[in-house]
Amino acid sequence: MIGKDTRSREATPDLLAASGGGRVVTPSGMVLDGSKDKISAPPVPDADHGNEVDPAVVDHLEFYLINYFKPGHGEPNPVADHGRKVFQQLGCASCHVADMTINHDRRVADVETVYDPVSGIFNSMFATATPLYREVDDGSGLPHLKLPLGNSFLVKDIFTDFKRHDVGVNFYERNWDGTMQTQFVTRPLWGVGSTGPYGHDGRSITLNDVILRHGGEAQASRDKYSRLGSSGRVALQTFLNSLVLFPPDDTASNLDPGDPTKNNFPQFGHGSIKLTVLFNDPTDPE
Repeated sequence: MIGKDTRSREATPDLLAASGGGRVVTPSGMVLDGSKDKISAPPVPDADHGNEVDPAVVDHLEFYLINYFKPGHGEPNPVADHGRKVFQQLGCASCHVADMTINHDRRVADVETVYDPVSGIFNSMFATATPLYREVDDGSGLPHLKLPLGNSFLVKDIFTDFKRHDVGVNFYERNWDGTMQTQFVTRPLWGVGSTGPYGHDGRSITLNDVILRHGGEAQASRDKYSRLGSSGRVALQTFLNSLVLFPPDDTASNLDPGDPTKNNFPQFGHGSIKLTVLFNDPTDPE
């Protein structure tokens, strides 16, 4: 994989060092700084090493999650554009903040997926991947490491502030001990057009239902929405429905644009989004 660390358990001493106040950097760029954060030491190994997770496994999982593809934008239209303005006018964006800046981007590529009925094959979506790595010769004689650039990056249209809010009794949840959970982290809205039913508990069947379910800190925005005419509500919902998920294995991209000449097209040759083509060994699924 990109920046693959061939070590097995050599990261364990590093984790021990970080837990003792040291500073280490994982192969995917994660900084563990024991002087700034409380970092737990790895568990004491038992005879058969059955209670430890291999640091390489954790690093691979982190790499996968960091580089997974963000949701896309469906077919643009004037109604959706107007709905975005309504979203802002109602005050929804005070919690569902559109963009967020990442100071240190540890991905190896940015993948932007948009509506494209010409290049899209199965779902009218096409993804463009932009590499975000540099090649480094580590002197091992092996192919160069491909390490994240680590630049600042603007995450567009995530629509969350990642803060906890009280949005009214309709969202409260009973805890196991009889107490009530009254605050919840603002849910990111990217991909919301593909993720019904809605609410953290799935109790709201439609976008209209979940919007009207809001209260508490969102009461004023909810009331403004309730007073909208049908055209305003439709516009807002059309905008939200344009924020979509897509299947990477079935979405064409500049990494694999598809090939209509393939036998049994489009079951074969329909294109995909797979970062493995950027790897030193594209056949390595890791």
